[in-house]
Amino acid sequence: MRHDVTIEYNADAKMRDGVILRSDIYKPVTGEDVPVLLCRTPYGKTRRTMHKKIGEELAARGYMVVFQDIRGRYESDGVALLHMGSDPRNPCINDGYDTVEWCAELPGSTGKIGTFGNSYCGMTQWEMAPTRPPHLVCMFTQGVVANHLDRHMSGVIRLGRRMTWTINNISPDFAEKLQAKGAPKTTEEADKLWEERDRSKWLWYLPISDIPEKVMPGMREYWLRLLRETVKDHFHHHERHKDVDVPVLTVTGWYDQQVETIKHFTGMTKNAKTEHARENQRLIIGPWGHTTLALDRKLGEMDFGLEAVRDYFEIADAWFGKWLKGAVTESDDWPRAQIFVMGRNEWRNEDTWPPQGMVLTPWYLHGGGHANGNDGDGVLSPMRPDAGKPDQCAPDQYVYDPRDPVMTIYTMEGQQVPMDQRRLDGRDDILSYTSAPLTVPLEVVGPVEVKLFASSTAPDTDFIAKLIDIHPDGFTQELVYGMVRARHRDGTDQPELILPGEIYEYTITLNPTGNRFLAGHRIRVDIQSSDFPNFDRNHNTGGDDYHDAALAVANQTVFHDADHPSHVILPVMPI
Repeated sequence: MRHDVTIEYNADAKMRDGVILRSDIYKPVTGEDVPVLLCRTPYGKTRRTMHKKIGEELAARGYMVVFQDIRGRYESDGVALLHMGSDPRNPCINDGYDTVEWCAELPGSTGKIGTFGNSYCGMTQWEMAPTRPPHLVCMFTQGVVANHLDRHMSGVIRLGRRMTWTINNISPDFAEKLQAKGAPKTTEEADKLWEERDRSKWLWYLPISDIPEKVMPGMREYWLRLLRETVKDHFHHHERHKDVDVPVLTVTGWYDQQVETIKHFTGMTKNAKTEHARENQRLIIGPWGHTTLALDRKLGEMDFGLEAVRDYFEIADAWFGKWLKGAVTESDDWPRAQIFVMGRNEWRNEDTWPPQGMVLTPWYLHGGGHANGNDGDGVLSPMRPDAGKPDQCAPDQYVYDPRDPVMTIYTMEGQQVPMDQRRLDGRDDILSYTSAPLTVPLEVVGPVEVKLFASSTAPDTDFIAKLIDIHPDGFTQELVYGMVRARHRDGTDQPELILPGEIYEYTITLNPTGNRFLAGHRIRVDIQSSDFPNFDRNHNTGGDDYHDAALAVANQTVFHDADHPSHVILPVMPI
């Protein structure tokens, strides 16, 4: 049954310290009390048409839907302290608790509250969840990692996304409040200036700590804190699963830059406070990007078929209908994990992540010393390097110049999507190792890791690995990537520079994936030292890359002989 909807704008909610936060409330026209769905956002509850679409549709399905501006953003009072996580000084932790309880007392509320939201709106849920508001019944989170160091791989800032987020998404509201002269006051204006006037020039600014205040009004202090604390996780969501006691639906995509959202599912399944919570975790991974509503078949330059399409509202209604209304819904029959396998473009149902039956299988790098570029002699094979075949074990070399980095092929907003990597063909600073065309399919679903033996002439540098599916027509589909900063090879908590010329074994953790390499396709691993602006450039100096403008060239050598068997570890599934 569908309902007409009314909207109450800027409803006041007083927090425990007296600060007023304001919400828009979408109400179904019905004579009965209904459960409440809450989303707390830094992006402006009325700024995004998506919020209105979600509010109206879910309210029409029989929920009261609340969108709230978090503290210090848009219509809400107070001072915004962004990305403070579990820091006890973070008022948003208590704000989440207080708002859930405020929702429970709204006229027409049953007192049963569910929360939802993607990205930062997912993070506000995980900030609140360990405080266990009495009326919180369940959560639906998308696109927010359990350990924020998984977002900043090896402690390296995701420059493109973080800078565009800071300048274009967040700063305009502060610019409006501060009446900053000449600064854009809306995200639309900021995006337009970024693309058409400034041409993304701030990505190249050195040092990035010196970007002028006028570029990001109200966010300068935040930006400097981000640069200081990139190797720290202030959120500790993964450590606080033990304090959370509600069912959670976790949704992400293989091309979500926060795909390690998966660790909320695994962490809650293992460590949640109650058996009720542990037994009622659910995971959906599709072939999608960092999105809320666009659970579609097409992303970037790929079409994953009709099976890839999921209806956000049907998912939300099934989940919330079960827990908040006590209704029998399709979620009663959901497996613990619904995993879309690219390539064969079908879903597989699993009880665990990683899936049972997965076998971690090494594929080794080979070549005669000329793996540079897409047309080099680099080979990828399940055969371990043989000391008796030195022509297949000669090390490969390339030059990494941070003034000429390998550019990321992704969206202007800094989001990964599958786009043809042949745009990078011809670069000598990419080593490519490619298998023969497969005679039978190979399905990989799970974590991916590269063991790389390499040396550098620099005291610090980066190594980046990509796993790629080459289609018979030549389309080069990047699946996942990972990187290691040499000084953080043993962890971000114990940085140590390297000795120039010394061979080190690096472990590069790539994002997880689910892909069937079909017969006739080829598997490729690329090794490079830059992926800009997805990651900030390593300056190769051993200094502070965020506060130092100096750049140096590094000569890199990758080894793949019997004593240094560089390889990728693929999570192979039985077919």
